[in-house]
Amino acid sequence: MDNLSAPRQKLVVPALGRAVAVLDLLAEETGPLRLSELSQRLQIAKSTLHGLCETLVRLGLLQVEAGGFALGPHVLQWSAAYLGRNDLVRAFDHLMTQDMRLADYTVTLSVLDQADVVYIGCRNSVRPLGFTFRTGMRVPAVFSATGKAILSTLATAARQAILPTTWPEAFTPASVSDAQSLETQLDEAAARGFALDCGEIRVGMVCVGVPIREAGGAVAAGLAISMTEAEAEMHGPAHFAEIARDLASRLAFHNP
Repeated sequence: MDNLSAPRQKLVVPALGRAVAVLDLLAEETGPLRLSELSQRLQIAKSTLHGLCETLVRLGLLQVEAGGFALGPHVLQWSAAYLGRNDLVRAFDHLMTQDMRLADYTVTLSVLDQADVVYIGCRNSVRPLGFTFRTGMRVPAVFSATGKAILSTLATAARQAILPTTWPEAFTPASVSDAQSLETQLDEAAARGFALDCGEIRVGMVCVGVPIREAGGAVAAGLAISMTEAEAEMHGPAHFAEIARDLASRLAFHNP
């Protein structure tokens, strides 16, 4: 992970960018990281990180666990405030309780954040999928169905401004490996009206993603349905795409 991605390199307050980099990295981890690990992963001097992390601990944004640092409870206040004011998330949660066509499948709602998608709504299936989506989780947009659905609606120049200069590390052998291959996928997604993740995030998992548009036509978010390869082969991705487009149209006027 690059501790200061391109849009952050010209920040007026670099220390704030470093603090966000620490929080972003720890948000991706399932356990605490020691100061030396943070320094190595983020390429920030330990002396700089020490004071930064101590300050974040005092603010409740980090906490000390097992000799390392993990996210603190204060970040939940921000998450709850964002989700509580987000009409799109509330509409998604309500729709998932009312529309039972996808009761046996995982459905996710995500937004584009630089080169990643961030999941802001999740309804995980009780069936074993081998992968659990969580609110706040982020993955490279180039591997995800919702990320590719959103990117497929953008002009080439706009996409290039968003995509990372260094290609993200593959999640699986099926993860799209370069920008040229991605462009082929995006062209196909634009032509058929939905994007696919065929084992790019998790082997054996297929995701069908569509964009959600605002009233003015701009893309606000993406919605995806996730299933096993066997389920995708049984019904066909187009079947799930039709349902996803219907759900997206019902969410279209709830701007995030």
